Amino acid sequence: MTVPSPCLLIGANGQLGSQLLKDLPGHVIGITRADLDLATTDRSSIGAGLGKLLERHQPQLIVNAAAYTAVDRAQSEPELADQVNAWFPGLIGDMAQGVKALHFSTDYVFDGNLKRPYTEADDTSPLNVYGMSKRKGELAILAAHPDATVLRCSWVVGASGQNFARTILRLACEKESLRVVDDQFGVPTPTPFIAAQVNRWFESTSPSGLYHLVPSGETSWYRYALWILERAASHPMWQSQLCLSSAALIGIGADQYPTLAKRPANSRLDTSKWRKLTGQGQLDDWTEALAPVLKAMLDAGPTLGAKSPRV
Repeated sequence: MTVPSPCLLIGANGQLGSQLLKDLPGHVIGITRADLDLATTDRSSIGAGLGKLLERHQPQLIVNAAAYTAVDRAQSEPELADQVNAWFPGLIGDMAQGVKALHFSTDYVFDGNLKRPYTEADDTSPLNVYGMSKRKGELAILAAHPDATVLRCSWVVGASGQNFARTILRLACEKESLRVVDDQFGVPTPTPFIAAQVNRWFESTSPSGLYHLVPSGETSWYRYALWILERAASHPMWQSQLCLSSAALIGIGADQYPTLAKRPANSRLDTSKWRKLTGQGQLDDWTEALAPVLKAMLDAGPTLGAKSPRV
């Protein structure tokens, strides 16, 4: 495996970044908000800061795992979402010429109207500010950088950080009934799965371009929640803490749970292009990929998490 080194990993303390920092081989330099604040209103300071990091570390690869991911809040903070998700990837493309670049995007660049999984060739049509900002980021880095790679992932979940799985576990200890959307479909993508697939990308000589990366299978938010709840109910550290039974978990339509940002009904992504690139047949089913991540959460015992916009 040929791994460009050193690697500058931006967003190293986030849900995805922390996993990549742990799992990527070679010399990986983790960059956090303390090193580069992407939320500052002074864009010149961001450019200067990135320039100093490039000069100091002379990376052969930049991995951008930093993102503004508060989907509903983005509706009222479009400038900040654009700065982090759209402008900054373009800045990387402009300033990192001659350095390989890897950037992550989202299923929310699509409107969800297709009845099949989306391919990389399908037209994008985001339904919300977050999705629009991520699409602009894709275009910006790919236009500015001839050697950039963009990976679209959906429903990202890790053992650390705030995510849907943690929220369901928290609410299951607080509520005796819970309604969860059952007519929006996608694929949970665990961060260890992403990290392992990035290592496969290294093995395939790290070609540039746009790719979809998710496990196989599909589910709805409701069925995803049910899968989590059933495993929590069989875990000795959680059995006595749960207030919620599987029977009291209720599937509803998205129209019964209005949110500030509209979500796509179909977030499924076709991974044929990625599997051909990396020489893989069927990727792991999402339940297989997620099982060790959920086990790590359960083994840590009941904890509280931030409320998800989908429950």
